[in-house]
Amino acid sequence: MKSHILAIAFIGAMSGALAIASFSLGLFSGLESFFEDLFFTEKAVSRHIVIADIDNESINTIGQWPWPRSVFAKAIIEMSKNPPQTLGIDVIFPEHSRIGIGDDNELARALQSASYPIIMPIEADPLSLQGEKPSANNFVRPLPEFASQRSVTLAHVNLILDRDGIVRKFPPKIFDRTASTTINAFSYEAARKSGYPIPNEEDLLGMNRIVFAGPTGSILRIPFWKILDGSASELVKGKIVFLGATAADLHDEKPTPLGRGTEMPGVEIQANIANMLISGYRLTPLHQAYSNLWILIAALLPALIFIVLRHRTIQPILINIFFGGVQTLAVVFAFESGVVANIIHINGAWILSTSAIVAYRYFFGERERAQMRKTFSKYVSKDVLEEILKHPEMVKLGGEEKEITVFFSDIRGFTTISEKTTPKELVRILNEYFTSMSEEVLNHKGVLDKYIGDAIMAFWGAPIEDPDQADNALRASIAMMQKLKILNEKLQKNGDPEINIGIGLYTGPAIVGNIGSEMRFDYTIIGDTVNVASRLEGLNKEFKTNIIIGESTKNKLRGAYSFKPLGSVSVKGRKEPLNIYTVDGEIKNTLQ
Repeated sequence: MKSHILAIAFIGAMSGALAIASFSLGLFSGLESFFEDLFFTEKAVSRHIVIADIDNESINTIGQWPWPRSVFAKAIIEMSKNPPQTLGIDVIFPEHSRIGIGDDNELARALQSASYPIIMPIEADPLSLQGEKPSANNFVRPLPEFASQRSVTLAHVNLILDRDGIVRKFPPKIFDRTASTTINAFSYEAARKSGYPIPNEEDLLGMNRIVFAGPTGSILRIPFWKILDGSASELVKGKIVFLGATAADLHDEKPTPLGRGTEMPGVEIQANIANMLISGYRLTPLHQAYSNLWILIAALLPALIFIVLRHRTIQPILINIFFGGVQTLAVVFAFESGVVANIIHINGAWILSTSAIVAYRYFFGERERAQMRKTFSKYVSKDVLEEILKHPEMVKLGGEEKEITVFFSDIRGFTTISEKTTPKELVRILNEYFTSMSEEVLNHKGVLDKYIGDAIMAFWGAPIEDPDQADNALRASIAMMQKLKILNEKLQKNGDPEINIGIGLYTGPAIVGNIGSEMRFDYTIIGDTVNVASRLEGLNKEFKTNIIIGESTKNKLRGAYSFKPLGSVSVKGRKEPLNIYTVDGEIKNTLQ
C-alpha cells in the first residue's frame, strides 16, 4: 500500500514538473492566448476620451484622401477655441506635401500656435521590436518642421502582433538606439500630457497587455468634418482626442482578441490603450514563481485526493473535476481582476495528473484484480470472488487479524479404507469425496483453505467480512453430512467402502493473509483458533458425533438450530475449559 501511495505522489509531482517545464519554454502560448481572449468582458469607457474620426462621411465631405496639410491646420486652429486636454494625431506626415511647401508651412504654423499639447506619431520597424525591452534603429518620423514645434511631442504608435496576427500587447517604451533615448508610447504620452492621473503608472514596464473596453465603436467617435466646421467643438473641449482614420478604404484595421471579425482601426486601439491607462485597467502576467507554485499545487492536489480516497473509484474523479472547475473560475476571476494566470498549464497540470493517476489506478487495479482472482479463484465461490473483485479495498493480501470461523473435517478410519483399496481406487474415492464436500464450502461462501491428507480445512469471515460466518459454516457442515449420505449410497452400490467424517467448528481471532516464502505462499490462516477447531474435530471420535462446535461459534449463530451440550473439554494451551456442542437429531443419526 505504501508503494501505491508513493507511486501516486510521484505521478502528481512529475505531472507538475512537466507542466512547469512546458510553461517555462513558452509552449502552447497560442492556445493560451485563444482561451484568454474568451475571458474579455466589456469595460467602462472614460468620458474624457473621444476619437476625431477620419471616416467615409468626412472623406466624402472634405474630398479625396490624402487631404492637404491645411485641412489639419484648420482643425487644430478650430479646436483652440475649445481646447482639448491633448490631441493625438495618428497621421505621420513623413514627406512633404504634394501641393507644395506652403501647405506644410500652414500646418507648421498651426502646430506652433496650438495652446494644448499635441502628440505626433513615429513608427519603428515592427520586426526589430523583440524582447522585454524593445529597441530599434530606424523610425518613420514626421517632417522636422512639424516635430520641432513647441506644442509637439513625438511618441511611437507601434503595436505588438502575436503569431496569430492579433494585437494583444503594446510596448510602453521603445529605446531608440540611434539617438540613445527612450520613446514613450503614443497613447501613454497622450494620457500623460492630459494631466489626468494614471493609476499604477510605475508598473508600465515591458510589453503590456491591452485591456480593450469593448468592440469597435465603443469609444465615442466624432466625424472629422464636424470638428473642422466647428459644429462639434464643444465635444472635444477638455478631452483626450485621438485623430485618425477609421474609413475601411484606408486599411488601418487590425484584428483584436474580441473575436473573429472584430478588426479595429489603429487610432481606436490607441484610444483603448489610453482608456486602459487612465481607468486603471491592467492585465499583468502572474509572476513566474507564483505560476510555477500554482501549477505544482494543481498537479499535487489530485494526487492527494486519490491518496485520501484510495478506496474509492468515482468520488476522487468527481472531486477532481469539481476542483478543476473551481480552478478555472479562479483563473477567470484573476483575469477580470487584472492578473493573467496561465490557464493552459494550470489546468493542464491537474488534467495530466488526474488522467495519469486514473490510468495508473486502472492498470494497477487490473493487476491487483488479476492477483486476487489468481489467489482466490480456487478457494472461494464465483459469487464471493465477484464480491472480492467488486470491493478490493476490503481485502488485504498481507497479514491482518480478523474474527473467523474455522472448519476442520477428517475421515474416520481412513487407514482401514486405504488398506482395503488399491491406490488408484483410493484416489478416485478421495477425489469424489473432496469434490462433493468442497462444493458445499463454496456454496456457503466459505474459503477452501487446503486439503491435508484426508482432511479438509476451510474458514469463513475473510477475506471479506461475513456477519453470518458461523451460520454459513454450520449450514455447510450440515449440507456436507447430507451429501455424504448420498455419496455413501453410491459407494455402497459400487462395492467401495463407506466414509464417515468428523467436523469441528470454532470461532475466534486469527491472522489471515498471504503466508509463505517469496517463492511460494498461500492465502491462509494461523493462530490458536485454528488449533482449537482441529482439536474439536478430533473429539468427534471420542463423543461418537459428526459435528462439534465451540461455544464461541454457538453464540455467534443467528439461525435456530437444535444442539446437544457435550460438556467442557480442556484444550492444550488454554487454562479455561471449552463448552462444546453437537447438532442434535437427524445429523447425528445419519452416520454412526
